[in-house]
Amino acid sequence: MTDSTKTTHIAGTFLIEASGSFLNGAGLGEGEDRNVTVPKTFRDGQYRVPYVSSQAWKRWLRNTLIEETGWPPSVLKAIDLSARGTTSKIAGELNPVDFAEDDIFGYMRAEKGQGRSPDEDEIEEDESKKGSAGRRTKAVMRASPLAASILVSLRKTGWQGRDEGFVHLKEGTPLPYTTEFYNTHLQGVFCLNYSRLGVFWNVGDRIELDEDKAEEFLKSKKIRVKEDKGEAGKIYEMVDANNKRKERTTELLKALSKMRGGAKQAQFATDVSPKVLIMAGLTCGNPVFNDLFTDDIKGPALKIDTLKELVTDYSDRFTTPIFIGIRAGYLKNEEEVKALHNKNENGVKYMVTTPICAAEEISKLLP
Repeated sequence: MTDSTKTTHIAGTFLIEASGSFLNGAGLGEGEDRNVTVPKTFRDGQYRVPYVSSQAWKRWLRNTLIEETGWPPSVLKAIDLSARGTTSKIAGELNPVDFAEDDIFGYMRAEKGQGRSPDEDEIEEDESKKGSAGRRTKAVMRASPLAASILVSLRKTGWQGRDEGFVHLKEGTPLPYTTEFYNTHLQGVFCLNYSRLGVFWNVGDRIELDEDKAEEFLKSKKIRVKEDKGEAGKIYEMVDANNKRKERTTELLKALSKMRGGAKQAQFATDVSPKVLIMAGLTCGNPVFNDLFTDDIKGPALKIDTLKELVTDYSDRFTTPIFIGIRAGYLKNEEEVKALHNKNENGVKYMVTTPICAAEEISKLLP
């Protein structure tokens, strides 16, 4: 396989059934008593539309990944305090070599006076954080190789529900409280930059791997210099990057297919594992599988014509079949979707299976 046909990205979309759900809260609603708890929503013209932030569902995915694999978690902790003694900075392990979570989801550790050389710096700070003389202070930051959209409700109207509750006291009048929830289906889009896993750029102002850790990992032969760019810096790679990249991606996709989490599970118990999961390998970073679902009173459906059109347009970029995992009885046009199985679109094959099997099957084709 040549580089032009090698998988560099995994793009996908999924659909969560959110019937009677409250998965991401926005605090208390407006009103005189402010005793209504509301989910996150945004305005789309005249409509108020429920959503789940990408930060929230990626936290569900991170937790599921750690639970399923037993890998060590990169636990967030305070690394600096303000003058008032409150937390002003947080960070995880900042170690993408030993912690897969850091490699996949990225991190950031800002530094005081970053972007300045020490002689410009008038800020009091720990001298050890300034670097060598003449070297500019830089933050350690790894942008996540996993791009993720918010989860957006397919329904713009008719999704609202209200759970009117009362706390009955031994004495006094009952105390009312209300929780707003939704009946809808939430669609999300993701794109994993597969080629970046296990690779760390310390070039120019882009410092992905702490320099002290890089020296330590070089000595212990956990990483190697993939490319030396002279004064500009170096690109590092894990010595077993190919195996680690495949292993970490496989477990990530499997965790997505079994994802669990969300707010108010004790009250609403929503299964957030995808009822539909569509994925494919690509040679480009376009999150192509967006806006593929529709919904009416009879339930959600896959826009098959839209899917066929994008598969035709990007047929020279797909490196794997299009895996379509569906849960039986969920999609309104399930039989039409199943009819795609083993069909070709400009040389790109469709494989229709279950969400969990889709994650397992595409993982077998990773380079």
